[in-house]
Formats: sequence, C-alpha cells, structure tokens
Amino acid sequence: MSTGRAERTWLRQEPSDAAVRLVCLPHAGAGAASFTRWLGLFPPTVAPVRVQLPGREDAAGQPPLRRVEQAVAGLLPQLAEPIDTPVALYGHSMGALVAFELARALTAAGRPPVHLFVSGRRAPQLAARKALIHHLPDDAFAAALDRLGGSGGTAAGRSASFQRYALRLIKADLELCEEYTFRPEPELHCPITAFYGLQDPVVDPDEVSAWRTRTDDRFAVHPFSGDHFFHQTHRPAIVTIIAGTLA
Repeated sequence: MSTGRAERTWLRQEPSDAAVRLVCLPHAGAGAASFTRWLGLFPPTVAPVRVQLPGREDAAGQPPLRRVEQAVAGLLPQLAEPIDTPVALYGHSMGALVAFELARALTAAGRPPVHLFVSGRRAPQLAARKALIHHLPDDAFAAALDRLGGSGGTAAGRSASFQRYALRLIKADLELCEEYTFRPEPELHCPITAFYGLQDPVVDPDEVSAWRTRTDDRFAVHPFSGDHFFHQTHRPAIVTIIAGTLA
C-alpha cells in the first residue's frame, strides 16, 4: 500500500455498502483493536468504523492527543466521505466524551449523526465526583488506576512495559478527559442511548441518566452487570441494541 492518506487516517474500516456507518471510539489507553471482537457481531446493515487515535497500537509513534478539540478536529474531515452514508457514533468512557463533541461538530457541519451511543461515561455537563489523577507522579497514578480497575491489575501497574507505554498513553488520555470544559451550546437533535455498568466504580447511574438533557430527541438507558469495562463482557447484547436501534 502506498503512503499518504491511507496511513494518516484514524479510521479502520472495510469497504461496505451498509446503510449506516457506526464510528467506534475507545476508552482511555485503548485503540482500534479494542473493537476487534465486535466486528463479526454487526449485521450487514451496520458498518463498524474503528477509530485509532494517535499514540497507540499502529499509531504508537505519534504523540497522543491531550484535548478533546484535537480529536474532533482530526476526525471531522475524515468523516466527510462518503457523504451519502449516514453516520452513528459509539464511544466508551473517554470515547463517549469525544463522540459527544464530534456529534456537535458534525451537526454544525451539516452532517448530524443519526444516533449517539455513549457508554461508561457521566454526562458531559457534570463535574467529576472522583479526584483528578492525570497530574500525579507515575507511581501514584498507577496506584490510582489500580483502585479504579483501570490498569488491568497491580501487576500490570508495576510492569516495565506498562510504565513505558501504557502509563504515558493513559495519562495523556485522562488529561484529555479531565481538562475538558463543557459548553452549554449547541444542543444535539439526534437520539442518545446510554449504557453503564452496575458495579462501575467510576460512573454512577444518575450521572449516566443526565445524558437525557443533551438532546431534544429520544433518550434511552441500558444498565448491565459489571465494572467500568462491562462493555466487553456484554458486547453481543450491546451490539444487538445498537443494531436494533439503527434498523
């Protein structure tokens, strides 16, 4: 494959004549590969498009982003084609925040998404109830991730590879989330569906329900058993809801 746009793109997708493209944005520290096991679950009517933000996996040589605006600015022009295919957005945790602002940007550009699916993330207008951690020294930061279940366990938190690669990336991603400033306008006019884990130590149910105020269209919420990463355990059920909603 030649160099150029194919290597610069943040989108990982296969050619498809599906009726809807579903842009999938990962959580902090993750990349496009976190959606690999989702691909075979979608019906032919929905084409999953996995987002690979800089700083991870095959884009590990690029500096990670530290502001939501950078992610939106990079993704917006890449979603301009094909213009005749409707776009829906799905994001988990950090990905939900980026998906929300991307939905706003697409709407402003005259290409509003047909649906916004958010998972494992409080509504964007709410201040964090948990202490901010992205500024902590590495050891304290890794310990804080362990307490939140976000580093894969204490062994991962202590490993050299975690310190060298994952810790740097997760810190940047959490800075992107924790330095976000909500703007009341513009509102969305597309439906929003929210998912959350009943045992999630990061997000409370009322914080998820507050997504209702971010659209003047329909809103639905679906709880699942599990912690902050419930979306991987329940991906067949989540895909079924998404596909049924978009049908």
